[in-house]
Amino acid sequence: MRMKKSILFFAILFTILYCKNSQAQSRLLSGRNSIWCFGDSAGIDFTVPSNPQPYFSAMRSRGTAVSICDTLGQLLFYAHTGDTSNNGTNTRGNILDKNHLLIDNGDSIIGISWYQEMVIIPMPGDTNKYYLFAQDVTLNYGIYYSIIDMGLNNGLGKVILKNQQILNIRMADCITAIKHGNGRDWWMYSRSGDGFLTSNPFYTYLISPSGILLDTLQNIGPLTGGGFIEFRWNKQGTKMAYVNYSGLIQVFDYDRCTGLISNPITLDTMRPSSPLPAYWACEFSASSRYLYVSASSTISYLYQYDLINLPTSFTRDTVWTTPFPVNTAGDLKRGPDDKIYLSSAYIDSMNNWNYPYPDSAYNIYNMNLSVINEPDSAFPACNFTPYSFYLGGKRTYWGLPNNPNYDMGVIAGSPCDTLSVGLSPGPSPEERGAIMQAWYNPAWNLIHVNASQLKGKVGIIRLLDVSGRTLYEKKIEFIHGGYYTTEIYMNAFSSGIYFMQLITDNEQVAGKVMKN
Repeated sequence: MRMKKSILFFAILFTILYCKNSQAQSRLLSGRNSIWCFGDSAGIDFTVPSNPQPYFSAMRSRGTAVSICDTLGQLLFYAHTGDTSNNGTNTRGNILDKNHLLIDNGDSIIGISWYQEMVIIPMPGDTNKYYLFAQDVTLNYGIYYSIIDMGLNNGLGKVILKNQQILNIRMADCITAIKHGNGRDWWMYSRSGDGFLTSNPFYTYLISPSGILLDTLQNIGPLTGGGFIEFRWNKQGTKMAYVNYSGLIQVFDYDRCTGLISNPITLDTMRPSSPLPAYWACEFSASSRYLYVSASSTISYLYQYDLINLPTSFTRDTVWTTPFPVNTAGDLKRGPDDKIYLSSAYIDSMNNWNYPYPDSAYNIYNMNLSVINEPDSAFPACNFTPYSFYLGGKRTYWGLPNNPNYDMGVIAGSPCDTLSVGLSPGPSPEERGAIMQAWYNPAWNLIHVNASQLKGKVGIIRLLDVSGRTLYEKKIEFIHGGYYTTEIYMNAFSSGIYFMQLITDNEQVAGKVMKN
């Protein structure tokens, strides 16, 4: 009997430890995106990605929402832009701590009543500090940043710098970010929102231990105007999708090492006037084969684009449609479980969309998210279930968290170095591998290139512009002793930023240089 009790005890103990370990593993899988906060006190807890649960927050935002956890999935803080519910008076945004209270000095953050006006970026080189970038597309034009130090107030944090402006022009509602290929730094993007078809630059900022740098202006794709745009990267960080309210859908190639956006492929063309398809949001399936796009105008739509035959062709299926009013299709976001969630804002029979919702407006349309359960399957096997994720009695509007993929790692064998050129810093030159240095000599109007610690024997060197177009290419016939040097005359090229690629039969090295 004593033996049986001992066996039973150890069996129970093993089960408990196994369950705890499984939960810990699940928590690690969900990481810094474990907790979403959005809408009217709503949220989702992805601590166990296979079993997401409703999460109750102190959020009240029709659109812009951001949140971040620590690496174990414990909520650190979240933020939202302001609203117009205070007797019609515009208010600014707030930053809230893990206890759902205002962080010290976390009030009056720039941004008001839009959908993608904020993004949180962990500060490279400092595990306690975080940037909150924000923009106001309505009143206070430009891009601003605040710094939150989570090492203060016993881990509840404090805003130590607030609303510092780094750009003073009108921006579109589309600020977003992706981790650099070195796994440490970040690229942040936005576009101008002047409302006219006069420009097409992507404003590209590099966030590194050296601070915030406007790295490049990438003029790519058709001229586009207007204030409502959304970017989404695929899970692998190699593709970027772009939609705007005026009907443009594009897919780009993306390079996390250089931050370059290239090779635009148009899935739909922007209309200059009504009726507009009013594309609202986009999201890739986990494998990147499918792109989902929501549209919200007289009728709301959810489309599935099959991208497997790009760039030559693509197909589109209509996954779901619903008439206006009742609700309108909003944001799309892939969760840590690789399902894609769709938000909706309820509109009553009088065409009033009511922000904030009155106490009587609790219904299936605003108390649930819709879910694409199998995004990597062709329609109808993608298994879209409208209003199927219950928010625990809380309500959603159009927005979902504008969180980047915080847990994206370094590109294996990455040739990129944020600070200048070469590989990501390592403990020693031997461990770091190949290095390339490039600098412009204005007196001779040429670029000097020196590379060392190369293991390859033959290769190619290229010069590219900011759109990824190759301007110069030269074969390397023989590399002696791991060293290579050359000069590129720049007489035919205007001032600006250029990118270098050195590709051998054993490695790739990349960098950038500016012609003054």
